[in-house]
Amino acid sequence: MIRTRHDSRLKLVGLFGLFATFLATACISPPATKSSAPSDVQPVSAVVPAAEPSPSGHPAPTRVGGMPLFAAWPKDRKPDVVLILSGQTFGYLQPCGCSRPQIGGLERRAMLIDSLKAKGWPVVGIDLGDLHAEKTMLARQGQLKYAATMHALREMGYLAVGIGATELKHDLYKLIAEYTLQKEQRPFLLAANIVGVADGRVIPRHEYFPSPSSAERALIEAIEVDKVGDVTVGVAGVVGKALQEENRKNKWDISIDFPNAKAALENIVATLAKHPAKPQLNVLIFQGPSTDAAKVAQDFPQFQVILCQSDTDLPPLQPSQPTGTTTQVVQVGHRGQHVGVLGGFKKADGTFEFHYQLVPLTEEFITPGTEEEAKKRNPVLPVLEEYAQQVKAANLLSQYPRVPHPEQIKALDLNPPVKLTYVGSAACQACHEAEYKKWKEHHHSHAMETLERYAKRPSLRNFDGECVQCHSVGFRYRDGYVDDKTTPHLRDVGCESCHGPGSGHVAAPKNPQFLAFLSPWKQPDAPKLPDVEFMNKMADIPAAERGKIALPPAQQILINRVQNLCIQCHDHEADPHFDIYKSWPKVNHSGLAPAGGWPTEAPKAK
Repeated sequence: MIRTRHDSRLKLVGLFGLFATFLATACISPPATKSSAPSDVQPVSAVVPAAEPSPSGHPAPTRVGGMPLFAAWPKDRKPDVVLILSGQTFGYLQPCGCSRPQIGGLERRAMLIDSLKAKGWPVVGIDLGDLHAEKTMLARQGQLKYAATMHALREMGYLAVGIGATELKHDLYKLIAEYTLQKEQRPFLLAANIVGVADGRVIPRHEYFPSPSSAERALIEAIEVDKVGDVTVGVAGVVGKALQEENRKNKWDISIDFPNAKAALENIVATLAKHPAKPQLNVLIFQGPSTDAAKVAQDFPQFQVILCQSDTDLPPLQPSQPTGTTTQVVQVGHRGQHVGVLGGFKKADGTFEFHYQLVPLTEEFITPGTEEEAKKRNPVLPVLEEYAQQVKAANLLSQYPRVPHPEQIKALDLNPPVKLTYVGSAACQACHEAEYKKWKEHHHSHAMETLERYAKRPSLRNFDGECVQCHSVGFRYRDGYVDDKTTPHLRDVGCESCHGPGSGHVAAPKNPQFLAFLSPWKQPDAPKLPDVEFMNKMADIPAAERGKIALPPAQQILINRVQNLCIQCHDHEADPHFDIYKSWPKVNHSGLAPAGGWPTEAPKAK
């Protein structure tokens, strides 16, 4: 996902076959802020069990709360209208990393929608907003990703999208220029109470975001009305006071404001009531928390559905219905891992009976077939491929900022100062033959190859810094990997991915300061991790039971420090199933002196 990852050091590359479908597209927006889930929100492990193949060899059908999807919906009739509700995607175009199973991604969302249309259901998509990544190292990459997401939503049949905090943080006008300004097309941006601000003067929405043509539609509108099946759906967008105050406080975009949401809602309700198409189902995109959405539902019962911000990463299984209302208030979680499917069934009195299904986008929704077959079937896949080609063409890999590695900073404080640089794993082989052999046998030693040959949907991930940073040596640091032509010796995950730049140690193998730099995690009473037998024993014990195994404090601190190093790449997004006890035996190496002891001068690399 395109995310600005923290330090990139150690990447345990998964089995090659897994990369064909599951490598990151959007894996590069930092993790969203976590908050404790309320008691009615089930963790993903409870909602989505680990993917088990069915007897046919295909992923097993998705189950939620132990039940198949749509099991509680009426069997004797089809819904008259189906709303696909999403939001707060935060730039995650596809699941991040190579670990399985994971959920989410625009490809799978498109396949879900296709499966609903195949049932003969009339479907339309509505998105809350916050399409842009929360953080990104390169503004240009964030803009390309936003545009790709909008294009993907268009291909999926989305009608409208709201405006969220991430759009405000990353120059809303530039994002509009990437998609909305190019052509009047769905999905349309909605935010009824957005205005411009210049020299203390408030500029109305239609003036500040005018139509680029002679058409009457502004770049950002208040409502959109469309026919979905036999039901006319009205969609409106409003930014709540909470986000307005955040924007003002943090000065994300001082050129715009969102005054008086209540007055905007009153105007919207009046406009929808007078609309010649006479909407039968009114949906509000409300950029605000669920508590504020509940108040809106009570004050404006004309909206049967309100899509609002999610309180937590993991969404509730069902919409809430505020006291005294019949309004469905929907939250769908973060990072595009789930979507809400709301079916409306007409009743005799003209109102709707609603049925809801929270859908985790599991492996069931991966597009089947070869890569070419999948691209022809799923319209989102060519969009993602075009995005990857744009990243390559813009040579964004060369534009990533570089910072000093902590060891490089420490070395400058030596007397005399030393400039440490990366030397590549081959320079370690002369003294560390056994360790080098172990590395060559491991997936780390051909990490970049997985991006070049096996990463699909989209491909070209070896030109994307969001992926390259965890598949090379020192990409985020000075003198680290640049590209294959400039720094071929630093491709793949090598010795210095964990140990840091090694030029000092290579030049002076016995220098104690350089040795200390290379292993900052060591403890005085625990110079190395427990043996492989112990690590395998711990791996076989359920994580909840491991605390019962007594370990000296220094040893536990050492394990924790090494694990913290690993999860800089094997984090909860790229590798949510990472386990230090299961992974360490595969990379275990001694670091002991070679036969005859350490040399006094650096031998030549083999």
